[in-house]
Amino acid sequence: MGIEAFHLYLMLIKVFNTYIRFYMLKLCLLGWGLPAGMLLIIIGMNMDNYGRYSIPVIGNYNPSHMCWIKNKTVHYVTNVAYFALVFLGNSIMLLIVCVKVFRLKGRDRKSVFTVLGLTCLLGITYGIAFFSHGPQSEPAMYLFCILNPLQGFFIFLWYCMLIRSPNHTVSKTSNNTTI
Repeated sequence: MGIEAFHLYLMLIKVFNTYIRFYMLKLCLLGWGLPAGMLLIIIGMNMDNYGRYSIPVIGNYNPSHMCWIKNKTVHYVTNVAYFALVFLGNSIMLLIVCVKVFRLKGRDRKSVFTVLGLTCLLGITYGIAFFSHGPQSEPAMYLFCILNPLQGFFIFLWYCMLIRSPNHTVSKTSNNTTI
């Protein structure tokens, strides 16, 4: 999501002189290398930070297990803080793009759909997870679980709306053509 925000910045804000040599390679290294590097640092600091994590289950059921970060401090630094930074950056980018779109196009229907599509594209719906604590946790988790699986569908609708031409009329030359 952070890489997509950077890509939007290059396309919409800094339009000219945006050639970056080996652009896709650098994005792939950032997108795959940064998380892999963080994982190696976590394991390098202490082998017990990462491993088999038990998820407690209420009742007489066996607990579930998964490979995850076991240390709470490491978890909050690597997951929550990292996500918060990306979320903040994407929210700022969405605001900047909204201002630019509304200035150029006005507040018509297509502009509103553009902003809604960018909201899904930048993963702003993941911000609902921040509200999953305290009294509003249950509604927030339901909303999170409903909106995130639909994210791809929302992007599809956004794409269809943007490419749909406003005029569905046939031109005069195609009406007069005989075979």
